[in-house]
Amino acid sequence: MSSIVVGAKLINAKVIETKLAQAFKEWAREDINNDYWDQEFGDKKWSYSNITYRKNTEIVTEPRDIYDLGKLYESGRESFSITQGDLDVTASWNWDAKNSSGNGYAWYVHEGLSTNVEPRRWTDELQEPARFDASELKKALKSRIKVAFE
Repeated sequence: MSSIVVGAKLINAKVIETKLAQAFKEWAREDINNDYWDQEFGDKKWSYSNITYRKNTEIVTEPRDIYDLGKLYESGRESFSITQGDLDVTASWNWDAKNSSGNGYAWYVHEGLSTNVEPRRWTDELQEPARFDASELKKALKSRIKVAFE
């Protein structure tokens, strides 16, 4: 019986880790927190069958964006944070906007509950693996990683 010995060595692992973490941070900050949320909240139009009467007397019908008065959008953008541990880097957003009654409403808008009759799931492309795999967001992340190693 003969044997086979195979070996491999990872050189400069800390450099690789640093470049990957930096590429991820840039992607989260620029491609998600800036560009993607702008697209989802302002550029993208959502089906919405109700008419909204805003406090500023504006009447809004469909199709519409979910920027509205900007509170939901700003709550996510302003809560954006990146944390780096020993084994991971995490980007997070806390969509905690309050309505005029002081209640949080992000979940209601996202899921189409209460007066928000149509779901507007602006986070699904980041949360659902199948959607992320087929997305432009994944391509952008891969591109940032490629550039980091050039």
